[in-house]
Amino acid sequence: MCGTPVGSGGPSREARKTVTSLFIDIVGSTELAERLDPEPLRELLDRYFAACVSAVGEYGGEVEKFIGDAVMAVFGASVTREDDAVRAVRAAAGALGALGALNADVTASHGVRLEARCGLCTGEVMVITAPDGGFRVVGDAVNTASRLQGAARPGEILIGERTAAVVRGHVGVEPVPRMRLKGKAAAVPAWRVTDPAAGERDGPGTPGAPLVGRDDELHELGHGLRRVRDRGQVCLVTVLGAPGIGKTRLVGEFLATLADGAAVVLRGRCSAYGRGVTYAPLAGMLHENWAGLAGPVSSGSEAGARAVRTLEAVMAAGEPAGVEEISWAVRYLLEELGGERPVIMVWDDLHRAEETLLDLIDDIATWLLDVPVLLLCVARTELLEIRPAWGGGKPCASTLELGPLTREESARLVGELAAHAEVQSHEHRDARERIAVECEGNPLFAELMLDLFADTAPGPVGTAPVSIGTAPGARIPPTVHALLSARLDQLPDDERRLVEMAAVAGRDFSHDTLRAMAGDEGADVAAPEVVNRLLRRRIVQRVDRENLRFRQSLLRDTAYAQTPKAHRRRRHLFLARGLGRDGEGRLAFACHVEAACHLQRDLLPGDTRLPDLAPHAAGVLIEEGERALRRKDLPAAAALLERGRALLGAGDPRRLAVALHICDAWLGMQDAERCLAVLAAEESAGGDGRRTRITCAIQRCVVALRLGLAPPEAVRADADRLAAELREEADDDLIWCRYHQLRAYLHLTGESAGADASLRHALARARAMRDRYEEDRLLCAICEVAKWTPGRLGEGLELCAALSARFAANRALLVPVLVTRAYLTALAGRIGDARRTLGAAREHAGDLHLDLADAAVLEMSGVVESLAGAHDRAEELFRRAAAALRAAPRAPDADTAEAAAARELFHRGRTGEAAAALDRLVRRAAGPGLRTRIAVASLRGRIASAYGRHDEAVAMVAEARELSGPVDDPCLAGDVLFDAAVVLRAAGRSGESADAARRAAGRYAAKGATLLVSRVERWVDGGA
Repeated sequence: MCGTPVGSGGPSREARKTVTSLFIDIVGSTELAERLDPEPLRELLDRYFAACVSAVGEYGGEVEKFIGDAVMAVFGASVTREDDAVRAVRAAAGALGALGALNADVTASHGVRLEARCGLCTGEVMVITAPDGGFRVVGDAVNTASRLQGAARPGEILIGERTAAVVRGHVGVEPVPRMRLKGKAAAVPAWRVTDPAAGERDGPGTPGAPLVGRDDELHELGHGLRRVRDRGQVCLVTVLGAPGIGKTRLVGEFLATLADGAAVVLRGRCSAYGRGVTYAPLAGMLHENWAGLAGPVSSGSEAGARAVRTLEAVMAAGEPAGVEEISWAVRYLLEELGGERPVIMVWDDLHRAEETLLDLIDDIATWLLDVPVLLLCVARTELLEIRPAWGGGKPCASTLELGPLTREESARLVGELAAHAEVQSHEHRDARERIAVECEGNPLFAELMLDLFADTAPGPVGTAPVSIGTAPGARIPPTVHALLSARLDQLPDDERRLVEMAAVAGRDFSHDTLRAMAGDEGADVAAPEVVNRLLRRRIVQRVDRENLRFRQSLLRDTAYAQTPKAHRRRRHLFLARGLGRDGEGRLAFACHVEAACHLQRDLLPGDTRLPDLAPHAAGVLIEEGERALRRKDLPAAAALLERGRALLGAGDPRRLAVALHICDAWLGMQDAERCLAVLAAEESAGGDGRRTRITCAIQRCVVALRLGLAPPEAVRADADRLAAELREEADDDLIWCRYHQLRAYLHLTGESAGADASLRHALARARAMRDRYEEDRLLCAICEVAKWTPGRLGEGLELCAALSARFAANRALLVPVLVTRAYLTALAGRIGDARRTLGAAREHAGDLHLDLADAAVLEMSGVVESLAGAHDRAEELFRRAAAALRAAPRAPDADTAEAAAARELFHRGRTGEAAAALDRLVRRAAGPGLRTRIAVASLRGRIASAYGRHDEAVAMVAEARELSGPVDDPCLAGDVLFDAAVVLRAAGRSGESADAARRAAGRYAAKGATLLVSRVERWVDGGA
């Protein structure tokens, strides 16, 4: 009997369980203590204990106690696992392996070499668990393991008879002569572990469950492919069903029936692991097939080269392309591939996908025309909770929801599975019939129930499994979770431990990963023999020679959840250290550290310390989040940045900037509640209290102004109050960068020069911080403001040229630059160049489905056509822009575009229609902006003048001039003055008219708008 005392404070829980006990002890500890000073000895033993604890934890065991230099661990005490014994053996081997790695260090530093030996025994014990989680294990297996450890040689692992029975096939073992052990009445049979990795070198396991009762669904999938092929169109087919119902098996069977070369098959899988990594399934799909894809896609064209660069960036997680750019590149890829034969894109586990990936698939189904593509989506029914309208409104979309098998189909399935499991004799018929009933038509239930039944039969070590001992009876679990838990509970320790290691690694894992994890923990569970036992049990399957995968993601999830949190934490940290902080594994590194941090918080809720790797992992997640932010993948950006912030300590100087970027993402999604919650959370986290308070106050003003939570006057008053506090923060680039942006937003109502100056001050601060995200968005904003500033258009065109080069790979930012360039070019009289520039902008916006950008292009196209005198075309474009703005979610108001369309009606001589359009606009508009009010007043003056109502006309243009007084946009001021000149001349006030015309020309000339200057001069000279 061994164990720590069970704490008081409530009743203890007792359970009779099968566990595997493991003892690890240092050989020659007395001599070691004699040679070393107590301080280095303590350090050395601490590292040895840590290695043992890590090894035990990695495989799901629990260290019950330390006895001198010995470590006692128990496998199966808290949770009974099918592979408890295998895990224990591999933990022993992992501990010994870790000791070897430790020796490489301590031999040089301390001049000593540590050796250990291990003993394991599996048997029934009583587990007494206290309310506080402490436990005691009472039983012969504990004492026998201790005695086997004492009888082992240095570096040797000895195991008892029952342990050998359950690890055979996973671990190489050989019998040793029966041993006389202290306290045992009879000699004890024992086995020596010879090859902890023996199972890895065996062949693959038995085939998966046969496909039964799915003929109709197979026909439907075939029909979908024929429709794609014959009609040359995109079809979206979604296969839905509960876990284990056979979705993946159905799709696999369908793909297996395809003739060679019948279609290009691309397959990607979404994972719950590392949420927020939007395009990982697409990257995996491309990686697997890139050798055959790159050539057809590139095809020597500029568009092909752009698509290749974008897709390579997705695979490499390099400088991100925008969301829309990636979507366009995927559509381009499919167009090229679909020119020769149909393409089948299989998206497995789509219920785990990020929203942006769902948007990508929806985008393909909606916008890809005349291309034979079958989008085959495999998901649990939770997908419809995420997207209730999934597939709705598509011309070719269908859903196959797999239901349970019939009783007859279940019996047939169980019969076929029984042939593999050797559960076929007459005496087993009752068990088979019971399984067919109790599996409730779920193929996975049936397969695992039969495996559980077959695995429990007794048999001597070294013989083939005898299939049946007793019928499953009440041991058949009623739910998937209970079934998988029981399935895992039946695994021998070594297998169970390997499963838990693999579960921490993820659904997919490699032999190298398992060996490394086992070595780190001094365990021997990664032996080929053990892996092959898992293959034969159909728990894992081979992906290729080096890689394995859990057959069921739910099985992996269950194994992970049943692994003690402390062990999960250690394994995650071990895997993180193995992956490193840079290169291809950097995101997996961050996810492992993130998981370890969450587990540590669960284990030590009062301890605010984080693992030493946490700051580096935070940096990776933050960098990925900022990539998503730059490509405008706002949901992923918010998720990744929030995850990164959670790994930063309260005093980390990065926290505040990250919080602001999270707020920016929610601001872009117009979610005021989450914007404010992010800022409140950052203030409550502590850190630099004054700095955080001021910065968050500034950002709250920005949120209030942009989302209309407060009137501009109130926000301006708050900004003025904050200005007094900022005098003490002169060197804080972050605070001033955000404050200047706030001032720019306040100036935008009319003081464009002030907005430009504020944006440039903010840009200088962003550059001082080396914040590329801030730089890019500020440069884009400066470029957009250049349309309205008093600065000459030549300066604006120079800025447009520089930014066109900077944003060449980010078309989402390039489009507004092109819109500004087109406007300034048209003002200079180069209408043809302006039209060509807008044509390029329209193509980019269309490729990327940028609704708001497309509306901006339409509106600017209307401006250019109006300047060219094509008023009918201009009116059409303004109306299309207004319609697009009204239809788009989170769009700015369409009032300015509607006012411009009314002016074009007036220019076309349709004065009554123009007046009616203005009346409708005024009735509908809720608080129109200043520029709209100016445009309406000025046009009403022209309309009144056309009807001979000259006093009214003069009053209206006077109102427009008064409204435009604070506005420093030279062209807007010139437009109002020119309207006044026309109205005043018609009213017989020639002197005032000439003065207004002269001043209008002066305003246009100050901007460099030669086209508008010429228009005024022609009018003065008597032209139109």
